[in-house]
Amino acid sequence: MTNVVRCLGMAVVVAVVAACASGGVTHSGRHQWTVPGTFRWADGEDIDNLNPMLSTETLVSDLSSFTMGYFFMFDERGNAVPSLCLKLPTKANHLISPDGKSLTFKLRHGVVWHDGQPFTSADVAFTVKTILDPKTNVLSREGWDLVTGVDTADRYTVVFHLKKPFAAFINRFFTPVGNPAILPKHLLEGQDINHAAYNGLPVGLGPFKYVRWSRGSEVVMEAFPGWWGGPPKLKRVVFKVIPDANTMMTALQTHEIDAYVRVPNNQYLQVQQIPNTRSLSFDTISYGHIDFNVTGPVLSDLQVRQALARAIDVRLMWAKVDHRSGFLSCSPISHLSWAYDSHTRCYPFDLKAAAAQLQNDGWSMGADGLRHKNGRTLRFDFAGNTGNPGLDSRVLLIQQWFKQIGAGLEYFRYPTDKLFASYAAGGVVATRHYDLASYAWSLPPDPDMTNLIACSSISPKGQNYMGYCNRAVDAELEDALRNYDQPARKADYIGVQEHLAHDVPFVVLSQRTEHLSYNDDFRGIKPGPVMDFWNPQDISN
Repeated sequence: MTNVVRCLGMAVVVAVVAACASGGVTHSGRHQWTVPGTFRWADGEDIDNLNPMLSTETLVSDLSSFTMGYFFMFDERGNAVPSLCLKLPTKANHLISPDGKSLTFKLRHGVVWHDGQPFTSADVAFTVKTILDPKTNVLSREGWDLVTGVDTADRYTVVFHLKKPFAAFINRFFTPVGNPAILPKHLLEGQDINHAAYNGLPVGLGPFKYVRWSRGSEVVMEAFPGWWGGPPKLKRVVFKVIPDANTMMTALQTHEIDAYVRVPNNQYLQVQQIPNTRSLSFDTISYGHIDFNVTGPVLSDLQVRQALARAIDVRLMWAKVDHRSGFLSCSPISHLSWAYDSHTRCYPFDLKAAAAQLQNDGWSMGADGLRHKNGRTLRFDFAGNTGNPGLDSRVLLIQQWFKQIGAGLEYFRYPTDKLFASYAAGGVVATRHYDLASYAWSLPPDPDMTNLIACSSISPKGQNYMGYCNRAVDAELEDALRNYDQPARKADYIGVQEHLAHDVPFVVLSQRTEHLSYNDDFRGIKPGPVMDFWNPQDISN
């Protein structure tokens, strides 16, 4: 498929639109509706808990970038920026051992928790122990399960000893994309982390601290004056849960919020026209996809999956539903990545070919307009989230295409927190109570996909919610992780992309371009391909 949206770097802002001022301005130069020192933003997701160790939600990662502590953040170009760790370990700086099995992290001095207690290497060792505890409901221990020991030579040095080299360590070991943030040993030692009150209002190491979570409504954070980087420029951050996209746009228009994050493509042209706002479009390392539950009795058949892929007009949906936003590609690995394969093949839209493939596979058309084989009917359940008009439009189109090839499709919409809840909490996708489902994954900066597609990561062991398993893919993923040499790793990832294209456990819709619109009184908002809020301390009004 032709690449239709291109960028010039790791995260190039495609468009910046500033609408003409038309509202009142105070003597300070701000709009009369701008609250000095306060930033109010919203998203459509609700929150399952505020401890990123136990959550899969992108929203919780966003909130954690304000409040929690990580070794590294990722800037507007997707580069790792030292935070609690002073240097990125490499073999060149001798922080990775010659055999690749030891990683040394040098910690920042003078860091304190939000309750004033000092942060030390003991907190890091305690958090690793918590992650590795089989009783902890982490989503995946991929990467962490390679840690055989953690040495704390002093209060500011941590050495991870590994069973084998792990080239994608930057994805897992205390960065926002790896989900787990560092936990305070002095507060949580001896507690059951799965049910700790801490999860409702964590004590962290970030520039802001949690002060209130009104469930289903809002989260309030205040500046932490003791943050190691100095007091942040804002005094208060308020996140609001607004599930409906139209309500969200109205809230930006009426100044109830200052920023609308992840504006849907179908709204972006309208949102750009809201006076006194700026709008940004930027490439990300996320991709939209339609997943198949390959463990199901019908979708376990490769011929069926390939036929259904032929019956989904990705290009038309990109034009009509996504308004040509995003980068059309058949690969889940971002075109921004060194591992991207621009030649990854996919199945072109062809309803006649799809019908013929099903017929050849023994699926015969019945009087009810649906195909049947061995007592089974070609009928599927499609799972999505509520308040998502773009997905509603997409499913309507797919239903029409599937009908033409003799396949039925029923649409079920769930609250976001129910759809994406953990396996233990009965989440719809995690427990595979679906045939088809559509959402987006954000791949980490290092393009390892083990947690999403490896046989060992099938939920509840990981986030392979499709139940996909291909031992050849596993071997390529494993080889890519053993080697710190990038060219050798790229060859492995090319192989992974080729296998996925053939096996069709999912259909890639597009690599995402994100949109963010905000009150033009604000400065310092610099979203990147990995994080929307990597520098919250610099945001001001």
